[in-house]
Amino acid sequence: MSAPNEVLLQVAIGAVPLGVAYLAFRSATDANKKTQQTALLQAERQAELDRSKVDAEAFVRAKTIYEDALSQMEKQLARVQSQATQVGIDLASEQSTASAMRDQIRRLQAQIRALERTVTRLRDQLVTAGLAPVPASDMTGPYMIQPWQSE
Repeated sequence: MSAPNEVLLQVAIGAVPLGVAYLAFRSATDANKKTQQTALLQAERQAELDRSKVDAEAFVRAKTIYEDALSQMEKQLARVQSQATQVGIDLASEQSTASAMRDQIRRLQAQIRALERTVTRLRDQLVTAGLAPVPASDMTGPYMIQPWQSE
């Protein structure tokens, strides 16, 4: 074999390991990039899972707070409705009592007017009979008898 051919053969044989080494380097670099990308994707997924867990926990807490508040409001509403019902019953009772008292006051006022007319007639009869009536300053209760007036 000739020297230039041997040199070429040695160069070719030396280039094969360099080519293999280059391909191995490229493969390692690509694998490293893919590993980094996979690690990044996994980290993003984990971060998303963590956010989802935090959101779920916050939702559960908010739901519990909301349900407790709603329960308290329902209890308060029931108490207010009960009180409103009782106030309605009390109002109806008070109105009934007030109406009965107004009727009684009207009857008493009518009786007072009738008694005043009777007293006036009796005074007139006493005067006609020549007797002196009782002085008008005497009281017969909370109402003064009107002084006698001749007509």
